[in-house]
Amino acid sequence: MTQKIHGTSGAHQNLTADLQNYVVYASSPGAFSDPVNATEVNILVTNSIADESQKNFEILIQGIGLRAMPVIMNDPTPIEDLSLEGAPSLTGEGFKWKFVAEFPEAFRDYKVVDQDSREAKVGLLIKELNGLVLETGVVLDTFGAGINIEFDRITVL
Repeated sequence: MTQKIHGTSGAHQNLTADLQNYVVYASSPGAFSDPVNATEVNILVTNSIADESQKNFEILIQGIGLRAMPVIMNDPTPIEDLSLEGAPSLTGEGFKWKFVAEFPEAFRDYKVVDQDSREAKVGLLIKELNGLVLETGVVLDTFGAGINIEFDRITVL
């Protein structure tokens, strides 16, 4: 057996049972009323690698996976009104997507003063995915006046 001298990286898998649940809210006009022709952050899962909305979703997963890969997830659900589904500030049609990561506090921003706030719990998602360009050319805006995607960490009982 090889003995590690330095570092912690290696080929291994751990299931820690410390699962963190996250919700993504994406603004996408037409997502509920006309999902095939939805615009903005269209992350409709079509299972067709040639489809732009499928590519958008895969780019989003890859961006999140740079810090912690989702181990459990569902397909994004078209929503008629994001605010009624719990989105912090987005309203109107869009997508709601849930995923689970098994690394505790993987997306926590320890530089945020109020560590109980949503901004602290998902701060690294907010910072690191801001400016990510999707296949359709849409740029993710996670804060500011043109916000089109939001993240939240939820507690599942």
